[in-house]
Amino acid sequence: MATKMYRATVASVRAIYGNRLRPQQYRMMMSMHTVPEIAAFLKQTDAYRQLLADMEPSVVHRGYLESVLRRAVFQQYLHFCRLEQLRNTPFFRFVIMDYEIRELLKAIQLLPQHNNSYITQMFSWLSPYTCFSLEELAKADSYEKILEAVKHTIYYTHLKPFLSDAEGNFSYFSCEIALRAGYMQHLMDETKRVMKAKNRDALLDLIREQIDLINLINAYRLKSVFRTDQATLRSLMLPIRGNLPTRICSALYDAPDAESFRRILMNTRYGRMLGSPGELPHHLQMEHCFQTLRCRTARNALRFSDHASVSLYAVHYLQQVEVDNLTTIIEGIRYDKPASYVESLLIMNV
Repeated sequence: MATKMYRATVASVRAIYGNRLRPQQYRMMMSMHTVPEIAAFLKQTDAYRQLLADMEPSVVHRGYLESVLRRAVFQQYLHFCRLEQLRNTPFFRFVIMDYEIRELLKAIQLLPQHNNSYITQMFSWLSPYTCFSLEELAKADSYEKILEAVKHTIYYTHLKPFLSDAEGNFSYFSCEIALRAGYMQHLMDETKRVMKAKNRDALLDLIREQIDLINLINAYRLKSVFRTDQATLRSLMLPIRGNLPTRICSALYDAPDAESFRRILMNTRYGRMLGSPGELPHHLQMEHCFQTLRCRTARNALRFSDHASVSLYAVHYLQQVEVDNLTTIIEGIRYDKPASYVESLLIMNV
């Protein structure tokens, strides 16, 4: 893989990204009143016409539409991997890993309600591709049984330390950090192993930027909303080095309050990307701006890289954001929220 660019895949990814939903289309959907209206509209768009061709809008409900959208994006990834036999290259399994982690976190989060709740929300269509049995995961009604379901996988190593006592108690947030950190570390290790020169550096830079921005988003939220103490905040950060120097990360994490955090941020590359010191977003907009910045870095990587690995990593994130936007609009309809409020939650200009 190190010597191949997979240009057909790059061209296909860019073409699909070119069909993404635009702000005007989001606003049209925000004026609708039912989920079937949303489904019918999406079937007419360039982005989803083929992916949702077999869906009957009149019988669609909220949970089913989200599952269909996630599955459609996943099938698109499989299409990319078939173009130049990328599915035979282990590196390109990173998208499946992301879905596996989502399923594990879903199952863990729903444990207090017993796993019947997970059974109704699991993406069963993912089953042929996972490295563990979704059926066994669905049967698991305790953290120990979830561990048993993934015992032969790398996820067991990440999750086992958090079975904290004989009663089977565990920390969901610790599990999430461990799985996400393991995923990012795996991506970087595989990138260093199979890629060379500028393509390796481009993908590593993108991954590290995403690590930085995930940590900045979480740290700012913990400081501004939850007033979290320094020790707890540090325990909830991804324990992987991004592009920010360690001393800057320490200063940000140890800042006594959100305003101090903002002042330190002004002098970082991400602060400069958000705006000049006198123009940094209001604190209520900061997290949204961080999310937009994540999309912008992924979009730039997609536009300027000529390697399939960078293109697929970037478009995978951007497509997940698009589905998250659609889910937010659907939830807005469900709870009868004003369109202006729903729009404030969307990441549209990507």
